Amino acid sequence: MKYFQLYELVDKRTYEKLGDAAWGFFNPEALTALDDIREFFNSPVTVNNWYSGGPFQWRGYRTPEQAAREGSPNSQHRFGNAFDLDIQGVSAEEARQTIIANKNSPQLKRIQRLEGKVNWVHFDLKPVPNRIYVFSA
Repeated sequence: MKYFQLYELVDKRTYEKLGDAAWGFFNPEALTALDDIREFFNSPVTVNNWYSGGPFQWRGYRTPEQAAREGSPNSQHRFGNAFDLDIQGVSAEEARQTIIANKNSPQLKRIQRLEGKVNWVHFDLKPVPNRIYVFSA
C-alpha cells in the first residue's frame, strides 16, 4: 500500500491481536483500488481513525461477528473486499458522481459497486453485470 497503514483498515482488537497478519484478510485488488481512489482524487482519504482517537474502526475489514451486527454476514467488508471512506474536501455524493462519470479511468476500473444515499463513500469489488452498480442498504 502506498497511502494507508494497517491500523487504518482494521479494528483495534484485530490490529492488536494479529498485527501484520491481518493484511491477509484483504483482497489485494481492493487494497489497490483504495490507493487508486486516493491518487485519483489527489486528496487524503480516511477509512478508520480509531488509532488517532477517532470514532471509526469498522469501515474496512469487519470480523464475522461485527459483520453480522453491522448489516450482513455476507458483507463485502467481511471478505476484505470493501471500504467505507471519506475524501477530504469532497462530499460523498460528489465523490460517487465523479467515480461514476470516470468509471473507465485506470484508477477506478476495479470498483464494481457504490452505496448510495449515505454520507460516506462505500465501494466494493463484488462482481456485477454492469459497472458501476449503486445500491441502497
